[in-house]
Amino acid sequence: MTYGVYDRSGNTIYATPGPDLSKLASGKKLVNRITADDLTVWQENQRSYRGVALQLPADDSAAPGYRIVAAMDIGFHLDFLAEFKRMLWWATCLVLCIALGVAWLAVQWGHLPIRKVNEEIRTIRSSKLDVRLDPLDVPIELAELVVAFNDMLARIEEGFVRLSHFSADIAHELRTPVTNLITQSHVALGQPRRAEEYREILYSNLEEFDRMSRMIGDMLFLAQTENDPRNLRLGEIDLAELIRGLFDYFEALAEDRSITLYAKGAAEPIRADREMLLRALNNLLSNAIRHTPYGSRITVALAQDERWTTISVENPGEQISEADLPKLFDRFFRVDPARQRKNAGAGLGLAIVKSIAEAHGGHVQATSNDTATKFDLTLPRIA
Repeated sequence: MTYGVYDRSGNTIYATPGPDLSKLASGKKLVNRITADDLTVWQENQRSYRGVALQLPADDSAAPGYRIVAAMDIGFHLDFLAEFKRMLWWATCLVLCIALGVAWLAVQWGHLPIRKVNEEIRTIRSSKLDVRLDPLDVPIELAELVVAFNDMLARIEEGFVRLSHFSADIAHELRTPVTNLITQSHVALGQPRRAEEYREILYSNLEEFDRMSRMIGDMLFLAQTENDPRNLRLGEIDLAELIRGLFDYFEALAEDRSITLYAKGAAEPIRADREMLLRALNNLLSNAIRHTPYGSRITVALAQDERWTTISVENPGEQISEADLPKLFDRFFRVDPARQRKNAGAGLGLAIVKSIAEAHGGHVQATSNDTATKFDLTLPRIA
């Protein structure tokens, strides 16, 4: 602490060694009591000081009185504050670096399950569609996403399996008519023949070509319907009138087999694609006529509620086993391929019915017992 005593004119009466306090003593800022606002800070000889000038009244009013000036070297405090600021800055930088490192480690650790799942997804190929992700390997927030991905993968796998089987079935179905055509052509070219014989061979080949053409047309129809099921030309359809038209079309074929076509029930008009619905019912009726014994009756029934319209085609015949019922609507499936007649279809008719029903937002199902087999085509009233 440095202090000095000065008279009213600023002359030094007593002063301790240290900074020159005379300027502060002769200053105008004189106080009777010391407060923080009255302190003065200055630098002298590269040192910092803080001081105050205090006016002390004399005991005798005629005496001039004294001025006492006190100052303190605050360099140590300033150096301490500067050092503290440097330490605080370095500590802040260190804490920030640690926080960034911890955040990075937390992100890496938290994303580890996601990266693991991502690596598993990258390994999935068309030959490994049976791979499934474990929902327990990811955070609970992503478990539903993994389940949805597994469901999507299952549908893709099912599609690939169906496509593989479809390709094999196409090759199998086309191999027979192609083999017949090649064999008959070789036989025809084996030796000279009469014009009538060549004509018969051409007629036989024409039957095979016609069969192949129908098969290709059915496959194209299935592909178009499944790839763009929304491409429907919807219109109001009177089902009773549509069924009467089909009865007229199949009347000659039914009479040849002494089969009676019978319709029952009623339904209000529905919105559907007329050509598609006509083809579906055509396939169901032709299939029923093909498998109905001579002298029997085929029944087409209509039923309707607030949401759905059901068209049932029922015919007597041999019972279809429970194992074969779910497969009836698969492509190229036949209940007994060994007993198929030459003019039988390729096994695409019921698959087309299913595709048309699903394109309209409906479904088709089959039931069979020891007396009859029934196909129910269910469509929404407003497609």
